[in-house]
Amino acid sequence: MSFAVFIGLGLGAIAWGLKSSEEVAQLSSAIVGVILLIWGLCLTPQMFLVGAEILAVIAVFRICVRCCECD
Repeated sequence: MSFAVFIGLGLGAIAWGLKSSEEVAQLSSAIVGVILLIWGLCLTPQMFLVGAEILAVIAVFRICVRCCECD
């Protein structure tokens, strides 16, 4: 379950960066957040990754279908 800790820390760092008003803090927290997210994804078991990929494909597909229906 260490992957959940890294993913949570990564999301927390990105959220903190979005709330920050200084550009240096935003940039550094975004970089740290992305590194922690990638680290968490590398530690994630394959079954969780497959489930997350399926959810992502479904979400993107719904967005694309909405965009294509514009007349």
